[in-house]
Amino acid sequence: MSNHQKLFVLLILTLATIVLYLTWGLSAQSWQFALKLRSQTMIAIVVAGCAVGISTLVFYTIVNNRIVTPQVLGLDKLYELSKTLVIYLFGSSALLSMHFVLDYALSLFAMLIFAFLLYWFIFKKVAAENIYFLLLVGLICATLFDSMTTFFQVLLDPNEFQVAMHAGFASFNAVKMQLVMLACITILPILYYSIKYHHRLDVMALGREHALNLGLDYDRTSQILLIFVVLALASATALAGPMMFLGLLVLNLTLEIFRTHQHRILLVGIMLVSILSLTIGQFVVMHLLNFKTTLSVIINFIGGIYFFWILLKENRRWQ
Repeated sequence: MSNHQKLFVLLILTLATIVLYLTWGLSAQSWQFALKLRSQTMIAIVVAGCAVGISTLVFYTIVNNRIVTPQVLGLDKLYELSKTLVIYLFGSSALLSMHFVLDYALSLFAMLIFAFLLYWFIFKKVAAENIYFLLLVGLICATLFDSMTTFFQVLLDPNEFQVAMHAGFASFNAVKMQLVMLACITILPILYYSIKYHHRLDVMALGREHALNLGLDYDRTSQILLIFVVLALASATALAGPMMFLGLLVLNLTLEIFRTHQHRILLVGIMLVSILSLTIGQFVVMHLLNFKTTLSVIINFIGGIYFFWILLKENRRWQ
C-alpha cells in the first residue's frame, strides 16, 4: 500500500471516529444540545491535535530522535507551575474568574519567555549542532518546575489544591470557542509555513552538514522552527492542558505507518494520527468511563507503556 493510500485510509478512519464520537448515545430529546457541545469539543481536539503533531514532527526533524519530544523541555511543567502560582498568590477564585483571553495570554507568554531564554541565550552560546545540551538544560528545568509546583501545592488549602491539580490535567470538557479561535490564529501561520516549505524540512532531516552543503541556512532555519515548535506546543497546552506522552505516541506511530522522510506526507499523517488518538481518548473518557478519569491519564498511560516498549525494542537491537 502506498503512502497516499495509507493517508486516505487514515483519513476515513479519523472521520469515522469523529462521527462515532459525535453521534454515540444521542437521545431524541436533547440531541441538538449534546451535538453542539460535542462539536465544540471536536473542534478543540482538531486544533490541539494539529498543534501537537506539527510541533512534535518539526522537533524530531531538528534533533533526529524518536524518543526526545518537545514536551521534555519543561513547557508542560511550566504551565502547571504558572497555574499553581496564581492560586498560591491570589487564590483559586482568581484563576477561576480570570478572563479566558488573559488566561491564554499569560500561559502563552510564560512559556514563550522561558523558551526565549532557553533557546536564544543557550543556542547562541553553544554550538548549534549541540542540540542535546539544549535538551539536557530543558530536562533540568522541567525537573525544577515540577519540584516547585509540588512545593507550592503542599502549601495550598485542600480545596485550592484540588483546583491546582485539576489545572494540571488535560481536558476538552469545558473548552471555550473563543479560546479555540485564539489558538487557531497562533497555529495557522505555523501550519502554512510547515506545509509550504516542507522541502526545507526534508533537507534539515539529512543533518546539519548535508543541509549546509545543499545551501540551506541551517542555524537560522533551526531557530525559526524552534520558535514555531514552542508556539504550537504552548497553544495546545494553553488550550487543553499538558499531555506529556502524546507527542511521543503520535510521532512513533506516524513513523511506523509512513516509512518515508517526505514531510509533505508526514505532516498530514501525524496530524491525522494525533486527532485520531485524541478522539479515541475523549470517546473512552466520555462514553466508556463516564468522566471518571481525564484524557491526560489515558494518554500518559498508553504513551508510557509505548515508551518502555520502544526502549526495550531499541535495547534488543543494540545488543
